Amino acid sequence: MQQQADTAARSVLNGLWLLLVNQEEDSSKRIEDQVPVMAKAGNDMNYVLGFKNAANARKFLQDSEIDNAVPRMVVAANQENFLSCAKANGAAGLLVDYDVSSREYAKASELY
Repeated sequence: MQQQADTAARSVLNGLWLLLVNQEEDSSKRIEDQVPVMAKAGNDMNYVLGFKNAANARKFLQDSEIDNAVPRMVVAANQENFLSCAKANGAAGLLVDYDVSSREYAKASELY
């Protein structure tokens, strides 16, 4: 019974690496004075970018033009903070392992 409750409380973000960046415009919620990096998709909605491991996150940073972003792992203790921050800043969903050069991603998901 406890295992079901633990699984239900897990966010889709748990275990992923998110990139945090300073945002100049006023945002409603921040983590360490930063917000998660997001991308605007073809449907004109924002998606938070998540990466399966730190190497994938660093590769994205190397291939993109984003300066001063820092990778942070989402764990059970901080998942609610990351989730509420992403939603408060307009994230409609999640893209996992987005590749800058091909503009492809491994998986898309709703935020929960």
